[in-house]
Amino acid sequence: MTEQVKPAWLPPRWIVGSIQALRLLLLSLQRRLFPANAVLFEQFQFLFLLPSLHVVSALDIAEKLRTGPRSVRELSMESGADPDALYRVMRALACNGIFREIGNRRFGLTPLARPLLNGPGSMRNIFLHHLSPVNWQIVGDLLKTVMTGTDGFNRGYGKNIYEYLRDHPAVFGLFDKSMSALSSMGITPVLQSYNFTGIRVLADVGGGEGWFLSHILLRYPHLTGILYDLPEALAGAEEKIISMGLQNRMKWIAGDFRASVPPGADAFLLKNVLHNWDDLTCIRILQNICEVLPLTGKVLLIEMVIPRGNHLSTAKLIDIQMLASMPGGKERTRGEFTGLLQQSGLKLHRFHRTVAPLCILEACRIS
Repeated sequence: MTEQVKPAWLPPRWIVGSIQALRLLLLSLQRRLFPANAVLFEQFQFLFLLPSLHVVSALDIAEKLRTGPRSVRELSMESGADPDALYRVMRALACNGIFREIGNRRFGLTPLARPLLNGPGSMRNIFLHHLSPVNWQIVGDLLKTVMTGTDGFNRGYGKNIYEYLRDHPAVFGLFDKSMSALSSMGITPVLQSYNFTGIRVLADVGGGEGWFLSHILLRYPHLTGILYDLPEALAGAEEKIISMGLQNRMKWIAGDFRASVPPGADAFLLKNVLHNWDDLTCIRILQNICEVLPLTGKVLLIEMVIPRGNHLSTAKLIDIQMLASMPGGKERTRGEFTGLLQQSGLKLHRFHRTVAPLCILEACRIS
């Protein structure tokens, strides 16, 4: 069975920008008119929302409600949870629009709860990975990270996150599924904003299971692809690629992009790769690509880009995750990306914004 996500309709970027500007204006008014301590206290409450999301994801509660509303007693019997404790978690989520309390301790799905269902477009694996005890521990140790400048993962586990994932295959599998789910959120904005028509062979460097590359190939039938990542990251790639009917249009190659990158593509794509690494490693990765890049080839970086100013920024918040968990990893400004490219023999050619927090930086050889 082909595992595809039906392309979502997205409004034009100018509409999204206008709505976002209005939202920021209203938030600014709230922060100016309400007492500062009340505004901060309201934001502080999300500390309790996030672990509640992890609980219902771990217990697969949304899936149990797929066919209709059910009582907490039924849900607790199937999941093995304490019924009173589960009710309190469900009630807290319902007051935030995630699930709906109908009465008599019965709950049903809402539009905000549907992303917790299993299947295409699901965010369940994202919450299971990102809100796991492992990540809570390193974020909870953020003060020491700021005081020392060293990431909490190395301090807490005696190894970097990639070594930990390699030594814990089950955790790595969840990590890979989480990355695929994040790719499913980004594919439509990228396809809406960038035209891949002029490319013949596209290599996805660090592409994991191949979810993102597969959906680009499905949209552009003339394309063939190269999927390149560590052997453990490619563990589920063959099954996924075959399930999508792309085994004759894509090959998967195991290797470490810090050491080398396979030739044969006229465009190389790195989605959310560079933000995991320090500047020197990023330059090494980009230089490896530059060594095999044709004279007219392209490098496509799909990353969040930190904007100027003090407005709300997903990139600036995700940067705290990078600070806590990745040795040297960080979100970067457009200028910082330009600098990395220049030190790698590349230059920024075009810059594409999307309706999502992701941007597409298109680079080519300097000469």
